[in-house]
Amino acid sequence: MASFKFSIHLLTFLCFSLIAGSTANPRRSFELGVYSIKNGLIDACNSGNYQIINIVFTVSLGNAQTPEINVIDYCTSTGVDGCTKFSQEIKSCQALGIKIMLSIGGGVGKYNLNNFTEATNFSTYLWNNFLGGQSNSRPLNDVVFDGVDITNERSSWDNWSKLGEELRKLYEKQRKKFYLSAAPQCSSLDSSSHSIPQPGIFDYISVQFFGNNLVCQYLNGRLEGFWKFWNSWKMFNADKVFVKLLAGPMAEDMGYIRPDVFRTEVLPELQQSSKFGGVILWSEDLDRGYSSEINPKACGSVEAASESANEVAEFPMGNNYAGQRGFRSCRGSCVL
Repeated sequence: MASFKFSIHLLTFLCFSLIAGSTANPRRSFELGVYSIKNGLIDACNSGNYQIINIVFTVSLGNAQTPEINVIDYCTSTGVDGCTKFSQEIKSCQALGIKIMLSIGGGVGKYNLNNFTEATNFSTYLWNNFLGGQSNSRPLNDVVFDGVDITNERSSWDNWSKLGEELRKLYEKQRKKFYLSAAPQCSSLDSSSHSIPQPGIFDYISVQFFGNNLVCQYLNGRLEGFWKFWNSWKMFNADKVFVKLLAGPMAEDMGYIRPDVFRTEVLPELQQSSKFGGVILWSEDLDRGYSSEINPKACGSVEAASESANEVAEFPMGNNYAGQRGFRSCRGSCVL
């Protein structure tokens, strides 16, 4: 027993020593997140590449209808008693230190917020059914998401910011830390104040630099528009500003930045800003190695392969040692 305890302490010391060596790099650290739209949640968590996972749900909302978030697609994809399995996957990911966010909005579902009353009612629904409140009809039982991510592509941000404001009031009643994030289009900064989230409400924003945002996305090998709008967005009143990028090519002129270009031409400049929080990728099913290439702490990344000091990834991985949560190195696992 004594020798086993000694081994644990030795592994702990080695892990901390390796991490100390890797963090000596003066470049600012960052988080990496991804949107999950299919049934690959547990694989995404066990990859060790992500610290934030936004699970995208279809929402029915607005026009005086009762709010509803559809979890069936995720439950049925995991087989018999799927909701129980899906719920356990979420909790397993959270046990690894990964923030699991409930993501609403985007391009799917019949949703809108028409006024402040609907925003307030929806905040109560979210709180009681998916966050820190209580309800007899929680779709995922005792699962408590780490926060809410809002992607509004259909209307003014005013009512969605009101939703964030009301959720913030509910968050403050709990000891557990909940997060609020918003995902505006990069080009919306050129529009009226109604086209962007209200400053000061959200913990962080992830600005979308792809899609139909031709004035601000990577285009024909040029980054001028990207930098112009990044330099404006980094002044936004939020704790951190993330960049939301495509994890794989979709169509011509969609703003896809190759991982080698991002790693060498974009990331070093982003890391100069204290407001830079990291990268949110769309989406997990498109990520065929992008996250590993741009994340210097991921096993298999270019930097991890070239720097011996980077033996240990800094973020929780899926491996365990003697039942304890650990940090996976590229050559095994060790315990902290």
